[in-house]
Amino acid sequence: MENNTKNIVFSGTFLSVNDNAINIDDFKKQIPEDTYTITDNKRVHIYKYFYTENYLKITFGDGSAMPRNPNVFDVETKTTLPNPRQPNQAEPKETFGLIDFNTGFLWLSNSRKRNSLIDFFRTKFDKKTKLVSKDIYDEEKFIQTLKKLDDIRLSAVPNLLSQSNVLTEKLAEEINGFEATSAQLHFHYQDKIIGNSLLKKIKSIFDNRVNFNGVVISGRDEKNLGMLFNADGFSRKIEFKTPVDENEMFLPDDVFSKLISKIRNEDI
Repeated sequence: MENNTKNIVFSGTFLSVNDNAINIDDFKKQIPEDTYTITDNKRVHIYKYFYTENYLKITFGDGSAMPRNPNVFDVETKTTLPNPRQPNQAEPKETFGLIDFNTGFLWLSNSRKRNSLIDFFRTKFDKKTKLVSKDIYDEEKFIQTLKKLDDIRLSAVPNLLSQSNVLTEKLAEEINGFEATSAQLHFHYQDKIIGNSLLKKIKSIFDNRVNFNGVVISGRDEKNLGMLFNADGFSRKIEFKTPVDENEMFLPDDVFSKLISKIRNEDI
């Protein structure tokens, strides 16, 4: 039977060491291929590193033994049962990472975990080593390079939507009538080429970003390469579907194989 698939999105940033390009030999010396475990009270952090060709494959995650619900609910029998997970056991949430030493890109399936991974790297290098993850674009370069839109997601206090020039004042008043503390808007596009009118809207979002609780803009450049702006900054984007197992967990070998294939087929 064919495996089920799920969507996975990687964001890419530049990784540098002392303002120089990263080198695989330096990484192999400082971070040998292995599984590293860090425990802090009831919380565990697990990092697995595997070098292949000119790439470093990374699976990492963290989880806590507590809090722990003493019961679980069986969705098939609709009964409550004792939780089989013991008080000293944790279930780390897995994140995938890949360092491409050809280009200096660090790719992550969860950009919010970037700082924790970089912090781990720093513990393995000399304290004087400056290891930094840098945005691919700045705001001006992002706007200039963006040629097609995929999605815009915004969240804000409803009455600020008109002040941010996203919605007309009348439409913002209608939304505000629901008396919600926050409104979320999702604009999805199908191969939408950005014209002057839409470009003004995007510039307005950046000009008024202080009024938003959250902003996500994703699209593609003239080479059809993915681009992403979110709370973690400006980055490249690669998105694809990949098989999951019976527990709906991604299969690492398939994830890395498809990601590397996508990278090799791109003209960065």
